[in-house]
Amino acid sequence: MLVPNFNTLADAIDRLIVTVNKLAYFENEKRKESLKLDCNPELIANWDRFSRNECEYRNLLKMAINEILSEVVKTGKYETLSDNRTFEAPPKSVEDLLDEMCYINPDEIRNQLADSFKATLAPKYEGWFEYTYKVGK
Repeated sequence: MLVPNFNTLADAIDRLIVTVNKLAYFENEKRKESLKLDCNPELIANWDRFSRNECEYRNLLKMAINEILSEVVKTGKYETLSDNRTFEAPPKSVEDLLDEMCYINPDEIRNQLADSFKATLAPKYEGWFEYTYKVGK
């Protein structure tokens, strides 16, 4: 059974990407420290330990991905899971919004934006909006 954020293919690939990035970071830090003239062997050992841990985790993730893909090949199907914890359908589609915008008067939008800017920024830039509005007309 697949559980979101635990053992799905997408989650394993996502964790693999993060792990490979961390592995590269630790390896680079280890390399940079070892190139210094006054390198710290203790620090190099720490970077090496971190790197080895990420390498082991990478191998575990690769095996998990192989298991998931082997199951897909054997059964010929992959069960997708809906995960609606963070995403909801928007109240309007992009198409609906663009359709509505086609009928809005551009001057009306400009005035609404000017009023919005005036309400939020006027205390900070006192006098600027009046001058800009007069010049723009």
